Amino acid sequence: MAITIDNKFIEQLVYETFDSLEGNQFSSLGSPELPMWERPLIGIAMGTDPYYDFLKSHIGEFHWNPEEVFRLKYAKEISKENLRVIAMVFPQTMETKKAQMKEKICPSREWIISRAEWEPLMVEFGSRLTEKLEKHGIRSVSLDLQKELKVQKSEALGLASNWSHRHIAHLAGLGTFGLSDGLITEKGKAVRISSLVIEAPLTPTERPYKSHNEWCLYYKNGSCGLCVKRCPTDAITVQGHDKEACEKYETEFFEKHWPSDIAKGDYKIGCGLCQAGVPCQNKKP
Repeated sequence: MAITIDNKFIEQLVYETFDSLEGNQFSSLGSPELPMWERPLIGIAMGTDPYYDFLKSHIGEFHWNPEEVFRLKYAKEISKENLRVIAMVFPQTMETKKAQMKEKICPSREWIISRAEWEPLMVEFGSRLTEKLEKHGIRSVSLDLQKELKVQKSEALGLASNWSHRHIAHLAGLGTFGLSDGLITEKGKAVRISSLVIEAPLTPTERPYKSHNEWCLYYKNGSCGLCVKRCPTDAITVQGHDKEACEKYETEFFEKHWPSDIAKGDYKIGCGLCQAGVPCQNKKP
């Protein structure tokens, strides 16, 4: 029986892959029965949307469009009209958010581990998902598997990647930006994001907003701004987010305040205090 390659099929494949991940648990904290991440929200965007041209002008010419991503893996015979981008937003668990809410200076242990083990988890997830797709004859590129993905310096924005998972998720209808630059989704902004470029004629997700910051209370009516108060290093102000100040603080934490009983290894650190203890922690407010 032939399989219909549609949005529902892709959603089921994503969930099936996610549910099978051995790495999605807090074994590093002695709690392998507790998951680090919840099932993702899934959105789909056209691979030819004009928004990618905007990202090149807004972020920098170095920011890829879907065709450029696809050519990292497939050199020729690309069906541009069938290129789609699948954005996946993974919410933190309530247990992790509750722990993070209590902190005021440094991230909680649960937050440290879920951030630090994100990249290995996405390698596991991306490898399995693209392998499953290939078995069905579907070509795809997981951004988190590409060694070319890196941080660069944007003249307009400072530190920036050559592929912004957040902007792609916004394009795919999954959320709008807040004062802290975080993406506010239906499950809040305590999330991390991955994306996949795929060659399949999927139906794009509707975008339930008209502006890029519509779901942020500060931008809506000035009634919030708690992420400013939550930031331990004044990297967030009503003028926006200073990413270099964030990075400096995270480097200092990594070097001076890392918990002695958690092996650093090649871990990366993320503060994330602005993502918890705020009205947009669990939902769009």
